[in-house]
Amino acid sequence: MSLKSKPRSTPRSLPRSLALAVFLLLGVSAGPSFVTQALAQDADMSWQFYEANDPDNKGAMTARLVYGVPETDNVQIIGVCDARPSTGVKFSSVTFGADTGDLANGADAELRFSGGGFEQTLKGHVQRSEGEGLTGVNLDIDNADALWTAFAEKDSLDYQVPGYRAAPLKLEPGRDKIKSFIEACRTYEKAVLGDQGTDTAAETGDDSAEKDAFASAKELGTVAGFEAFLSNYPSGFYADLARAYVDKLNAKSAPPQAAAPPPPAAPAPAMVTTAPGPDPSCRSLSTLRSQNSDTRAKLTIVNKSGMYRSVMWIDFNGQPKDYGGLNAGDQMTLDTFMTHPWMMADGPGNCIEIVMPHAGTRVVTLTGNGGAVQAPPPQRKASPPPQPAPKKKKAAGPKCRSRSVLIDGKCVLKSNAPGYCRPGYHVKGGKCVHGAYVAPKVQKKSVHGCPPGLSWSAEEGCHEND
Repeated sequence: MSLKSKPRSTPRSLPRSLALAVFLLLGVSAGPSFVTQALAQDADMSWQFYEANDPDNKGAMTARLVYGVPETDNVQIIGVCDARPSTGVKFSSVTFGADTGDLANGADAELRFSGGGFEQTLKGHVQRSEGEGLTGVNLDIDNADALWTAFAEKDSLDYQVPGYRAAPLKLEPGRDKIKSFIEACRTYEKAVLGDQGTDTAAETGDDSAEKDAFASAKELGTVAGFEAFLSNYPSGFYADLARAYVDKLNAKSAPPQAAAPPPPAAPAPAMVTTAPGPDPSCRSLSTLRSQNSDTRAKLTIVNKSGMYRSVMWIDFNGQPKDYGGLNAGDQMTLDTFMTHPWMMADGPGNCIEIVMPHAGTRVVTLTGNGGAVQAPPPQRKASPPPQPAPKKKKAAGPKCRSRSVLIDGKCVLKSNAPGYCRPGYHVKGGKCVHGAYVAPKVQKKSVHGCPPGLSWSAEEGCHEND
């Protein structure tokens, strides 16, 4: 935001003959009722540009810019500049119809302009009409002021005396008229002051190197071309235009956004991609204000609430400013600043929730239950515990028939068992083991079954052999 300040000069009144021509062409008799009508922003308001020799100013060339409804008394803006032989040629005298409350005629007043990422406050003084004329704030605007760049590039702006009602201003329909007025005023400045004029006056010369460089960048029509121009001419009217073209080209090159899916059957909690802290509640709406415009940010609003939502900026005075609406499934991206609150409201304008921009780009999804909350981090599924390796079952050995024996897992005929193992081994416990076979000693029993060491006789039976 910039704040112009310079010693107040006596405002240039409209010369009688040219003022009469302007008001006759528009059918205007702008009186005290202007404020009510102008702030209503009649759809038929249009911009008009006039340039002619002014008999009341010794025939000096004079340019005028008028914004109002032809054939009515609804006029919102009248601006004038002329080729007077003084430093006043560096300024345009512009009166903006505005709500000034009970401020006295001639009192110092500020007029704040905002919209589309642009903000600026200029100093002027209250001008109250007595008969014909506008009631509002008169400003002496330098021909090189950034406000003229905004007028030539922005589609619309709002302005207001801080603490009073704001007025909307549609610029896009009258862009050619506004640019004609700006160029005329700068041409007068160069004609009167020559090389002593401002840098802006030099820019209007047909042989200006800066103007030629800008024309080349514009003909190329690429971001790289305009950035090359800005590296050589970083400030001034054409630099502001080059930056506007860069923003426009970047917006065109952005990938198209996919269509939003239909609203969910049951509302889910709102999702925020980046959320350093909680947003204010609607209960604190009366205390919220936009603080400054130091850090740029982007805010994307996705409406999945299943209902219409209004998007409103809370301005520097705590007043909601309508920035459009979102039907169910729609979304919009706003260029804003870190300390600027935004209110989501229903159709009648009741606050549903407040969201704050964050560093970079923040995406907020509106749902039926209201309230933007931080999306929880995705939960990882726990890995199942490792399963123990299955135990290997011992393979059952073959069953051998009665005439066979199992040796080393094979059934071998009993008659072949002694010769089954290789030399130096013998069969033991169903296996071939090392060592010669030793037959167990078997004591022979007597025929009559006497124990070993006893003999039998018919007379004595089993007895010791004596």
